[in-house]
Amino acid sequence: MIIVTALPPPGPTTPGFLDAARLQAVCADSGPEAAPARAFCLGYVMSVADQVLARPPRRTGPMVCPPADFTGKAAVEAVQRYGRYADKGVSATEFVRFALGRAYPCPIERTRP
Repeated sequence: MIIVTALPPPGPTTPGFLDAARLQAVCADSGPEAAPARAFCLGYVMSVADQVLARPPRRTGPMVCPPADFTGKAAVEAVQRYGRYADKGVSATEFVRFALGRAYPCPIERTRP
């Protein structure tokens, strides 16, 4: 038997400046005129990633454990990968935290009694 534990998508929150659905739309923008949208997406995602990575570890450990070669592009790709969970009732910040946590989970330390 395989037991899979996963965090549920974030619940509705106060959207604030930007909601998850709008962030997904901005990040998915393409074409020759999309450079400002892509730059905004990268900046937004990396600022949330910096906040998450700078946060002191909780009692259970850090929320996100990216590899040593973690890049802004990888963070944006993680956010886009979990786009199906983007909802207008979820803040973009909470959504980025959720996507990064799913893409880069921290290993579970198991201790034997």
